[in-house]
Amino acid sequence: MKDLARKKSVRREIKLMKRLSHPNIAKLYDAIETDTQVVLVLEYVGGGSTHGFLKARPNRQMHEDEAKRIYA
Repeated sequence: MKDLARKKSVRREIKLMKRLSHPNIAKLYDAIETDTQVVLVLEYVGGGSTHGFLKARPNRQMHEDEAKRIYA
């Protein structure tokens, strides 16, 4: 990352993510920064991504009741 403001923002978010501890948020174990990218090492969460789940739905939306059941 060459944009200094973006780099600062990413580092701040990584710092916050490392401090998070919540059963519904994947834990961040490490962040590895190279000259061109940042690699995040996250807890494995099975079952596919939210993006993939919504993409497979006709209107790409989830009803509130269903979201409560999945994320609460």
